Amino acid sequence: MIENSLLEKTAQEALLKDIEEAAVYKYALEESCIVSITDKKGIISYANDNFCRISKYDRDELIGQDHRLFNSGFHTKEYIQNLWTTISEGKIWRGELKNKTKDGSYYWVETTIVPFLDLKGIPYQYVASRSDITARKETEERLEKSLKEISDYKYALDESSIVAITDQRGIINYSNSNFSKISKYSSEELHGTDDRIINPEYHSKEFIRSLWETMADGKIWIGELKNRAKDNGFYWIDITIVPFLNEFGKPYQYIAIAADITVRKLVEEENRKLNEDLEERVKQRTEEMEAFSYSISHDLRAPLRAVNGFARILEEDYNELFDDEGKRLLSVVQENAKKMGTLIDDLLAFSRLGRKEINKSVIDMTALVKNALAELKTSMNFQATIEIDNLHPVKADNVLMNQVWINLLSNAIKYSSNNLNAAVKIKSERQNGEIIYSVSDNGVGFDMLYAHKLFGVFQRLHSQEDFEGTGVGLALVNRILTKQGGKIWAEAEVGKGACFYFSLPGQIS
Repeated sequence: MIENSLLEKTAQEALLKDIEEAAVYKYALEESCIVSITDKKGIISYANDNFCRISKYDRDELIGQDHRLFNSGFHTKEYIQNLWTTISEGKIWRGELKNKTKDGSYYWVETTIVPFLDLKGIPYQYVASRSDITARKETEERLEKSLKEISDYKYALDESSIVAITDQRGIINYSNSNFSKISKYSSEELHGTDDRIINPEYHSKEFIRSLWETMADGKIWIGELKNRAKDNGFYWIDITIVPFLNEFGKPYQYIAIAADITVRKLVEEENRKLNEDLEERVKQRTEEMEAFSYSISHDLRAPLRAVNGFARILEEDYNELFDDEGKRLLSVVQENAKKMGTLIDDLLAFSRLGRKEINKSVIDMTALVKNALAELKTSMNFQATIEIDNLHPVKADNVLMNQVWINLLSNAIKYSSNNLNAAVKIKSERQNGEIIYSVSDNGVGFDMLYAHKLFGVFQRLHSQEDFEGTGVGLALVNRILTKQGGKIWAEAEVGKGACFYFSLPGQIS
């Protein structure tokens, strides 16, 4: 007991530390980025101070509105439609947006929109993180105009951006004060040198080669660079490099226009490290819980064997000494010991799964389902009509997938057993690079309000008196599918049956 208390205290302290660290990184993100949160329909539920500042709307004016409030009319319908299609499919969208403020002026933001998904893999909210790139976009627009209309473009750039000009070999012959400020080199120290003075070899040779090949072909290069300052510190820039071509179509000089994105990149790096750290801690604690579950389950077998053994002795040698009530109570003891044995078996299977190596092969799912049904018939007496479509094959672990089908089919049969015309249907379809399988029944169903509990250990939506079970089966199924890159979800209605779906990667080569 003391050891368990110490473990719990240690876990609580670690959790509090994680929460404190997360709060620090949230503060950094809030201070450096423009952040908003919307529901699945795009209705704003949260906007930070930076969002209010750049849009010139009060927070009360933003909450409850959608992003049409800022529509500048600049982007095409196809561009916006692509944005929504991407995030509604649960994918992250990155891009640039031109928005309109409350007073009718415009601003540009570099935007990352991250969907948060429910158990079905469907987005229920979106978190958008933005950085203000208005100065850079205005600079690019001014540059484009000046290239067509005037030859003296340096002044406009010098005021708002980091600017450098090189010859065709990359030798710097001009740099503005912003370049000197961020690099810590004076213009005299920079002129006559090439980019090796600021290149810390952070980027791969292939990356730099691709950059030069693009520019040498007379094409504009846009990207992010990590450079070294004179004091050996580092800084990040979002840079656009424009080649100027001679009458032969060959570059004779390059102009580089950049914006300082060091703060944003530092926040991204801290967030990445935080995520990696959290993932490692989750992994370690999962392993600890698996070991704990295995140890407890294993240790419970000895006393359970004793209970079973003594109950059997009482039944065989002393049965005539019991009255009817005594015999009933003895039967209750034996039945509960049997249930306890089943629960221990399930817990052991659940804990062993974390250490099991995945052995994937191409599986004939139709044959596997039929084998699983044949196996169930040896332990269950059921009258349900089973309908199996011609299922798509998949590359997965055969033994584990047999366990998935055993659990899903036995649940469908069990929860539809009260229906005189019980029916179970098994189907599959290929969708977005995945194969989705479904097991539907016309049984008792369940309230979708509690669907989030389905795949947790010991979570049951029906009483033990109505339907037997340990509450481990669906948690085991969820874990098996997750280990193989899949997921599981369900739809149901009380009294009208349920349908369980699960997906696996569709590549089988």
